[in-house]
Amino acid sequence: MTRKPASFKPISKARRRPAREADDENNLIKSVGKALAILEELYASGRALRVGDIAARLDMSPSAVSRLVTTLGMSRLVDQDEESGRCYLGMGLALLGHAALGRRELDQIALPVLADLSRRFPAYGSLCRMYRNKIIMIRGRTSETLQRDSSLMCVHPVHACASGKLLLAYMEAAELAAVLEGHRMDPYTPRTITTFEGLADDLDIIRRNGFAVDDHELLHDSRHVAAPIRDHTGAVVAALSAGGRAAELEGQFDALTQAAIVGSLAISRQLGYRDEPTQPAPRSKRRTETTQAGAP
Repeated sequence: MTRKPASFKPISKARRRPAREADDENNLIKSVGKALAILEELYASGRALRVGDIAARLDMSPSAVSRLVTTLGMSRLVDQDEESGRCYLGMGLALLGHAALGRRELDQIALPVLADLSRRFPAYGSLCRMYRNKIIMIRGRTSETLQRDSSLMCVHPVHACASGKLLLAYMEAAELAAVLEGHRMDPYTPRTITTFEGLADDLDIIRRNGFAVDDHELLHDSRHVAAPIRDHTGAVVAALSAGGRAAELEGQFDALTQAAIVGSLAISRQLGYRDEPTQPAPRSKRRTETTQAGAP
């Protein structure tokens, strides 16, 4: 009779089970990744897609995409038109996105400042961040509704809004190049900057002035100013933007610019920023506007 080595122990079913559980977990992770890829593809496409289109773009089988779309549809993360079969991002994502607003420390610090700007001027204030080369703006409400809610976010192109240009201006050269690589300089109004050379010139002016101006560049009859929000290291992590209809801000834009600078500095100080930058006089802004007005 052959003796088994002393160290040999039969592998029991109880010991084999974790391997199967690990496989199940890996499969679940892969499924989650594929579901996220579907959401990303629907976002990137900018239009509704059929299941077959999604499958071809993601190199997945149509049956797998169909199952995942059905699962995502249960939470309204993806909606599918019954007649055409086209899929598009669902309203469930809007609810999740809205729930993310106003929850971070920076949001809580900034929202009262935004509400104060809205109270003092015929303008709205926004907290602006960059995400995937676009500007996400959380618009603050007046103090009466601030305790209950923050306004739904807006998404704007980086080259055509004051906050986008400001955040670009304070990026490192390599990061700036990465953001602008493949970026389309689409015109939104006749005053939109549509060349990289024109944008580079404007970013230099923004760095010198310490704030950015959108003078009818994104919307007709609309003016905005943006000032940097810095963290405890001095890095620019967001922007405070304020503005509205140009006619309503006539004669008040200089004061709004100064208020935005003071507001952004107050937020920065609460984030631990200590070195106060030199605040430019609002008159220097007029050189910025003149340059922008002559931009292509």
